[in-house]
Amino acid sequence: MTTAAEPPTDSPGPPAVSRFEYNLLRILRFLLGHTPAEQAAPLVYAKFSPPPPCLSRTCVRLVQDMLGKGLVIHLVRAGGWRRERFLKGNQPVEGRVWERVPLDVRRLEFGEDTLGFLYWLAAEKPTETRNDWDAPPEGLSAADELFLAVALDALRVLPDVFPSLTAKAAFRQNPLCWLISPGDFAADEPAPPAFDPWLTGTRAAILECLQPMLTQRWVRSERGKGQVGDWRRMRQQGRAESAALAAFLAAAEKAARPDLARFVLRSASAVFTSEQAPAFWTGGLQGTGPPRLADRLETQRAALALPRQLETLQRWERRARSVGYFDDDYQASQLWKADWEAASGDVIAARAHRVLEQLEPLRT
Repeated sequence: MTTAAEPPTDSPGPPAVSRFEYNLLRILRFLLGHTPAEQAAPLVYAKFSPPPPCLSRTCVRLVQDMLGKGLVIHLVRAGGWRRERFLKGNQPVEGRVWERVPLDVRRLEFGEDTLGFLYWLAAEKPTETRNDWDAPPEGLSAADELFLAVALDALRVLPDVFPSLTAKAAFRQNPLCWLISPGDFAADEPAPPAFDPWLTGTRAAILECLQPMLTQRWVRSERGKGQVGDWRRMRQQGRAESAALAAFLAAAEKAARPDLARFVLRSASAVFTSEQAPAFWTGGLQGTGPPRLADRLETQRAALALPRQLETLQRWERRARSVGYFDDDYQASQLWKADWEAASGDVIAARAHRVLEQLEPLRT
């Protein structure tokens, strides 16, 4: 399924859809942010029996149109409208996303799994499903992964449905879901997916658009940690964040795309507008915590997942300063140096180092 419209049918009069298809389209509008949750929630919780064996051409065409337009609007609003500089062939290119990225790279093409998810959500009650849905992550296109990440974020308002979705491979192994909210996959031993595919082609263009949104999400998450009272939850969330950021920054460094890690730098800059103490992250923890001191320290260290990444970003800046004018990656290094200076990188790195030192009982 692609976003290109099919030729109109020869039947006269306006196209019609069945009641099931109408509900499916309303759910899609909710997932794209065009319908309030209170209007769509009853449709998600309902179980349509029996569901139709297939969807009409009219319905499929409407889904194509809504997906194509809705996700493009989502990307533009998230940050694609901004005039930004990103690397193309190791050279900075400035402009809005449609000025920087060729049309063939910006094209969104959907597979059958996106339609299968919508069909399942309209036909089944996710908490009491008879025919469960999932999709192999390796078979998803960039557009599929983007839609599923947007859908999961929208379904966050349904607390009894959301946990069952995060357990599915289509979401659990979706790199974009991990970048938006790694805490959704909190575990004692988190296992983020490979981020390498998201550093090239259409996926990289999507990440360029999402930089402001990702910054907003990470800043909100950091500021909200002071309200987390459960020690185990804090430890698991921090471990998931550390694993996601470490894996993503390693992939960005390997692909020579530090510009796609700009949201990490900007998030840290927003958090460290002034000196912070560990209590900014851990002040809400209730009680004395685990009986072992080592476990309590581990939880507090895990809470500071974002500040720990400043060491990697600062290493990038120091390496960028050593690149000569005639080196191939000179322009790319200059772009990262500009990003670092705009975020007051030296200042926030020093503040992050000081707050991390406060958690080390044997520091000198």
